[in-house]
Amino acid sequence: MEGPQWLEERRKGIGGSDVAAILGLSPFKTAFQVYQEKRREIESWEGNETTDWGKRMEPAIRQWYSDTTGRAVRLPDKILYNPQYPFMLASIDGFTDDPRGVEIKTARSPKGWGEPRTNEIPDYYAVQVHHYMIVTAFPVFDVAVSIGGGHPVLYEVEADKEISDMIIDTEEAFWKRVQDGNPPDPVTYSDAVARFGKIKCTGAIRAGAGILRGVNLLHEIRNKKAELEEAEEQIKKELISFLGESADTLIDSSGNTILTYKLSAGRKLFDSKTLEKDHPEIYQQYLKTSEPSRRLLLK
Repeated sequence: MEGPQWLEERRKGIGGSDVAAILGLSPFKTAFQVYQEKRREIESWEGNETTDWGKRMEPAIRQWYSDTTGRAVRLPDKILYNPQYPFMLASIDGFTDDPRGVEIKTARSPKGWGEPRTNEIPDYYAVQVHHYMIVTAFPVFDVAVSIGGGHPVLYEVEADKEISDMIIDTEEAFWKRVQDGNPPDPVTYSDAVARFGKIKCTGAIRAGAGILRGVNLLHEIRNKKAELEEAEEQIKKELISFLGESADTLIDSSGNTILTYKLSAGRKLFDSKTLEKDHPEIYQQYLKTSEPSRRLLLK
């Protein structure tokens, strides 16, 4: 399954790609964002060029796995779920008659990947296949991965009761939050803005020592940022002046390009002020007022 139907089904529970975020292990997403997706507060992420390329590579890597291991790979035709924990869903890449699960990956770099034929895979993928083993009851998952577009290699991850129990407990608590409308704590700045940025509040709260330290640190950071920006402007002025009317490229002693200062094509900009002046009725017709949001201002 893919497309809108697949995304809609995934909202009914926790899928393998959600687990790392819920456990705080994902470099791509937070638990709060997963919560928003499940509650339909934001659109589910539908992928990008990298994930699209991974899907295109999947049949070739699956065939390599079959040729290498001698195992036929069967493809599930639906999203699977655990009867005991029906909120736990799995959309797996394949399974064999042994039975073993098969997960197919493409990775840009070898970071987090250990020696082939071991279970040394990145943590955010490890918890995904452990989640799949809970759903399917398969005792092992083979992970076939092409790293940097290279020849695929194979890893083997066996079920682990301690890890499984931890995943079940965490997912169960998270899913209860989704059902109760009780969001997890924000992890990032964008999480905090999404959680509290549209709420209208009044009144004042006295800051404790910890919060005061945060305010003072923010002042220091902004002051340093202003100093660094001023220094940056000064250095850029010197570099531009050095090139001046003589060249558009700066090279090092070996002839390697280290900086360019070239004319770019002019940007096309929409002149809204002129439209408002010449055609105010049209301007008003297409004018939209954004939803009010809170601003963080240091005093």
